[in-house]
Amino acid sequence: WHRLSNDDSSGNNNNGGGPTVVVILLQSGRFAAAIFSIHSRNHTPKMLAHKTSTRYTVRKGQGGSQSQHDQSKSKAKSIGSQLRRDGERQLREDVRKTWKEWRDMGYVDRIALAYVSCPRAMRRDYLHGDDGDAHGGGGGLLGKGDDRWRNVPLDAGRPTLEATSAVFDCVMRCAVRDMTEDERMRMRTDSAVGEVPADENDCGEKDTDPENEKRAQEIDRVSEESAEEEEAPPFTPLHEAVAEGDLSRLLELLQLLDESEERTIDETPARNPSDDRTTTPSLGYDINTRGGSDHQTPLHLASSSTRPSAPSLVNALLLQGRADPCAEDARGRPPYFVASTDGAREAFRLARGALGEGHCRWDEDAKVGPALNDADVRAKKAKAAEKKRRQRARQKERKAEERADAERAAAEERKESARREEEEDARRVRDGLKPKKASGGASNACDFCQKVVRGKRRSQMFQRLEYAYCRTECVRRHQRELMAAAATARMG
Repeated sequence: WHRLSNDDSSGNNNNGGGPTVVVILLQSGRFAAAIFSIHSRNHTPKMLAHKTSTRYTVRKGQGGSQSQHDQSKSKAKSIGSQLRRDGERQLREDVRKTWKEWRDMGYVDRIALAYVSCPRAMRRDYLHGDDGDAHGGGGGLLGKGDDRWRNVPLDAGRPTLEATSAVFDCVMRCAVRDMTEDERMRMRTDSAVGEVPADENDCGEKDTDPENEKRAQEIDRVSEESAEEEEAPPFTPLHEAVAEGDLSRLLELLQLLDESEERTIDETPARNPSDDRTTTPSLGYDINTRGGSDHQTPLHLASSSTRPSAPSLVNALLLQGRADPCAEDARGRPPYFVASTDGAREAFRLARGALGEGHCRWDEDAKVGPALNDADVRAKKAKAAEKKRRQRARQKERKAEERADAERAAAEERKESARREEEEDARRVRDGLKPKKASGGASNACDFCQKVVRGKRRSQMFQRLEYAYCRTECVRRHQRELMAAAATARMG
C-alpha cells in the first residue's frame, strides 16, 4: 500500500504520472495485458494502455503447447507442428514488443505492482527476458526476482481485455465490516499467551478504550462510505429513453435539458463559464450522468445497443446533447469501446468529423477511429453497393451456367436413352420380336405376344436368353421361330 499511495507531486497524475499497476494474462496462445494509473484527477483508476494478441500455439485435440510436446517427445515434422512453433514465436514477439513500447512511454518505470496469470514454464521467455536479470533485460518486463510480481488470486478465464479489467477491479478493491460475536470469541481464544481473557459476561460489550472506540468509529464510517459507493446509481430518463430505443423521446429530453441549463445560467450570472458542466439543479441529472451497475452514461448505453436506432441515438447524444465521448464507465471503458455495431462506430466517426479535432482527445481518451464526413459515407455506401451488385451479377452468371449445364446434361441423357431404345428395338426385330413400344412400354409385358401379365413382376415371368414370357407356349414358339430363321440363313 505504501507503493500505491506514493503519489507524484508534479501534478501529472491525470496523464498517468503516478504509480501504475499492470495486469498480465497469458494462456493457450492468448495474451492480454493492461496498465492502469491508480491516481487521476477524479480519483478513479484509468487504463493507460492495453494489448491483446491471439496465436495458434496449442493443439486442439490433445492440448498442451507445441514446445512442451517437443521437449517431452521427439520433435514432430507435420505442417500443424510447424504452424504452432511459428505461432509461439509470433506470440513471444508480440509480448516483447508490448514491453518495449510501454518502457519507451515510461510506464514500466512507475510500476508498483504486476499481477500475472501465466504458466510457470512460460514466464522466463515472455515476462523475465532471456537473461532474467534483475531489471527485466533481454526483452522482459521485470526481473525474475523483482518483489513487485504478484500472482492473480483468482481464475480469470480466457485472456481478454475485459478479464484484465475484472482482475484489476478485484485486486484493487477491499471491503471493511464489523466482526461477529463468534469471530470475536475465536480471536480471544487464539490470542497470544499471557493475554488476560475477557469475562464471559462482557463478550457482547464494546471496548471502553478511547483509542479502540475511535478506531471502531472510523471503520464504521469507511464501511458506510464503501456501501454507498457499491450501490448502483439509478438510471436517468435519458438512460431509459436510450434503453428503449426511443429517439423522439430522447430528443425531447435533450431539448428539455438545454432549456433547463439556459434557465440555470440566467439565474446564476456569476457562474464561471470555464467550469465543467455540472448536474442541472432543476432536473437532477445531466447528459453525462452515470447509472447502472457499470456506472455508464447514456452514450455508453446507446453505443452498446443492438437496436436499429442505435446510430441515431449516438448521433443525437453527441451532436445535439454534446455528450462526452471520453467519459469512462466503472471498468475504464469509453463509449466507443463498447460499441456493438458498425453503424454505432460510424456514428462516432461522423461526430468526430462534425465536431472537429479540438472537441476532445479523440485518439487518446475517446479511442474513436479516424474522422468521417458525409462524402466518405456516401463513397463507402457506393463502394458497398457496387460490391453487392458485382456479387449478384456473379451469382446470376453462376446460376445461368449451372442451369445451362443441367439442360445439356438432360439433353445428353435423353439422347443416350433414345439410342439405347433404338438398339433394343433393333435387337428385338433381329430376334423376330415386335418393338417394345407396341406393348406400351410395360415392364411385365411378354416379349413375344406383347401381353401384359397382371399380378407378376418381370423377374417372376418365364425367362430365356434376355427375354421374359407370359407362358411356356410363347417360349417354345419363339424358340421355333429363331431356329427357322437360323436355318434359312444357313441355306442362303
